[in-house]
Amino acid sequence: RISDWVGFRFKDDREACYMILYTVACMFTVALDFVTTYFTAERVMEGLGFRTYFGVPLERITTFTDKFETYGMQRALAENTYSYAFPSTFLIPFLIEPLPLVIAPLVLGKLIVRTHPEVQGRDAEEWVAMV
Repeated sequence: RISDWVGFRFKDDREACYMILYTVACMFTVALDFVTTYFTAERVMEGLGFRTYFGVPLERITTFTDKFETYGMQRALAENTYSYAFPSTFLIPFLIEPLPLVIAPLVLGKLIVRTHPEVQGRDAEEWVAMV
């Protein structure tokens, strides 16, 4: 909507703006997920009484860097990142993507061409063309 509202003169500029805004939105979502994961892991590990390699309880560590670099936190964040990334981010979307983007338009195009005799020639080709 924002890229349409700005009133670009050329379609390419509008699409470039859309892609930039979409990328920023995706990065913001992932960053928010990671921050939420960090604070959740921190609370869980403090509640379970995790300690550092040197035996210091996690609650006593005050700086973000020191807490982030502990083995328990690194392990929890790595496990959560892996479960976030695979299969829900890196596999499933690529398996499902062809359905709404390729197969559904092709099936709908065939149905429209078959049921509407007025659609002929180039119009019929465009209805069944892979976008």
